[in-house]
Amino acid sequence: MVDPELLKNLIPLHNLTAGNLERLAKRLQVEELPTERVIFNEGDTDNDAVYLLEGGVELSSHETTMKRVVQGGTEEASYALASTRPRPLTAKTTTKTKILRIDNSKLDRAVVLDEMTSTVSTIWGAAGNEFGGDTVWLAQMLGNKIFSMLPSEKIAPLMLKMQPVSVKSGHIVFKQGDPGDYYYVVKKGRFNVSHKEKDGKVKILKELGPGSVFGEQSLISGDTRNASIVAMGAGTLMRLSKADFEELLKKPLLRYVDNREARKMVEGGAGLLDVRASHEYKTGALKGSQNFPIDRLRDKANELELRRRYVLCCKTGVQSEVAAFLLRQRGFEVFVLKGGLQAIPRKG
Repeated sequence: MVDPELLKNLIPLHNLTAGNLERLAKRLQVEELPTERVIFNEGDTDNDAVYLLEGGVELSSHETTMKRVVQGGTEEASYALASTRPRPLTAKTTTKTKILRIDNSKLDRAVVLDEMTSTVSTIWGAAGNEFGGDTVWLAQMLGNKIFSMLPSEKIAPLMLKMQPVSVKSGHIVFKQGDPGDYYYVVKKGRFNVSHKEKDGKVKILKELGPGSVFGEQSLISGDTRNASIVAMGAGTLMRLSKADFEELLKKPLLRYVDNREARKMVEGGAGLLDVRASHEYKTGALKGSQNFPIDRLRDKANELELRRRYVLCCKTGVQSEVAAFLLRQRGFEVFVLKGGLQAIPRKG
């Protein structure tokens, strides 16, 4: 992690709010380089913004004999070195040096998200929303993997559609068997997740805290809630209606492939996961598929390779959509077999 104070001297990072600056700082590392080390060459097309923190860097070009040296701590060092592409200059250290590399796509997104959190916070405040001005929490929320995958243009509308709900200890957010109506994000407090077994016994499944999300499964599948959520103390939830969830989260995040595209992906090394129940899987499945029943997916997700792509299948495609959303929340790159197994043409 980098000291956020260092980032305050770098442009355009100096404009970020404290919360967003700290979130970005946790993802960065300072590089220490020896003298005469080439940082990048003229003509390079890499996507990093390179900032000089300490020491000296010589900038030169094969098109001229003129050279200049940038020193850490100067005004010039507050800007990324030779930032256009292809690189117009070669950068080489003249002393022991400390630099910071930031992927430009991450840098651009950090700036955009910062502007959005400030805008949303201002709008909330003007509307009398009790969370107006809470840019720190907004930044934390946007750090959640499911929200960080959203296209930038979808984030502000999503945030503005969320409704705050304050709860007291013992408040039942929803009960097992209730219809799905909202998607939730925990802002503050702790919440118990419980399930009533067939024998009538209630089993506590887990505890949710700030930043946790829940409620997506019944919204996607159309089934009733499969668990109950109860507040363990005073807390705050942000909720999103079913219609807004569909439009602002599900549609942008879920991706679909047809049978031909799925076969091509699997031939190229993608995994094929059948998320039906085990007894359904045993009645017939696609060659090369693995059975990952949806009711066990949360527990088995750590068995999957995060860097590998996966195609998800089930009978109709609905269970695959639920599974895809759960896996997207964990950072996986997944695709739903459109229409499910029933959409695959039968031979003969």
